[in-house]
Amino acid sequence: MHTRRYFIQGSLSMLAAAAGPSRLYAAARPAGASLADAELKLREFVTQRMMDGDGLCRSMLHAETLRPWTEQQLTKLDPRLLTDMFQNSPDKSGCLAYENALMATGEFTQSQMVRHRVTGETSALELAQRGVRAMLAVAEEGRNYMPGYLPKPFGGLARARYSHELSPDQYTKVVAALHAWRPQASAKERAAIDRFFVEAADFFIARKFRHAFRHRTIVTADTHHHSLGLFVSIVVLAANVSGKASYRAHLKELSRALDDSATDEKLANFNMTSLLIDGFDVAIKEGCDDPRLPELIKSIWIRAIKNVDPDGTSYAGEDRRIVTPEGTRAAACAPIVEKLHPATQATALAAKILQRYTQVQQMLHYRIPGAIFEVSITSWLLAYWRLLTWGK
Repeated sequence: MHTRRYFIQGSLSMLAAAAGPSRLYAAARPAGASLADAELKLREFVTQRMMDGDGLCRSMLHAETLRPWTEQQLTKLDPRLLTDMFQNSPDKSGCLAYENALMATGEFTQSQMVRHRVTGETSALELAQRGVRAMLAVAEEGRNYMPGYLPKPFGGLARARYSHELSPDQYTKVVAALHAWRPQASAKERAAIDRFFVEAADFFIARKFRHAFRHRTIVTADTHHHSLGLFVSIVVLAANVSGKASYRAHLKELSRALDDSATDEKLANFNMTSLLIDGFDVAIKEGCDDPRLPELIKSIWIRAIKNVDPDGTSYAGEDRRIVTPEGTRAAACAPIVEKLHPATQATALAAKILQRYTQVQQMLHYRIPGAIFEVSITSWLLAYWRLLTWGK
């Protein structure tokens, strides 16, 4: 009897061989559409609507205009939410448009690297390189404050140096994308990537792996376990690219947090799932042999899919009250999970999630009414292309 894993591997292999818009999947919504059709439409949305002139993928576009929110449109949102996110910024529209720009750019960049491996299309490689250059440009702007500081580029690249906000979420996806690009980078790009890895490690080591978030919270590995996706990977990368094994010694400072993560039910959050699995995957590829990492990847996946129905519908919590397209964040991790733990059959569920969410109009933010959830789109694209390479 054929298993679900057999089905998805066989179908995706055929699609990869066709290297074109083959109609192998009958997507759940809309009827008659294929995942290849959806991939093209979502990719075009990213390149035509999300991506700015510098190559950064803007976030939370207005669902009706498909453009950044105007100040007038922002008056319809809860002002307390905007104040919490952006304090007293005079440009809340510019902040909202770049809140998750680095995460989205990192994921889209990775998706295009995999797309190039599957199709050989030079346009995919060009898009990936554009994203790499944009992320490195933000890192360079951050050096105006301190080496290793990667700011949320509020207002776009031209104003990134004035941003006082950072988050491990944005760092993690940038690190994962730059790590994936590094083997094919030019000598100049590789030098810039390696410098960023070392400087980012130094930045957090100097702060004892702590930083302020939105002027009200201190983020540490013990209080915010999803930051481990960044902290573990960055010290391993710094050690490898610098040749200084002393960076790895800092892993012991993260040991308790790694232990505690095994039972932290808050990690069922799709964003945290995506960050931790991608970050741990980088660390494992770079030779980190801590046996807790592959086990955490499995347990984090299991916690996340409690919030996914068999048909791929995903929810913001186990109470099943709020439907969210964020299940695509987990879907992008499925090949990583199943490679380490074949019994999970993670890729079969990932395919269901992609079939469930095929339109931009479905990718809505559940906390910001009327906003497009940008990382749900970029994760969808990353999942699609990763699934096409699954088993190869």
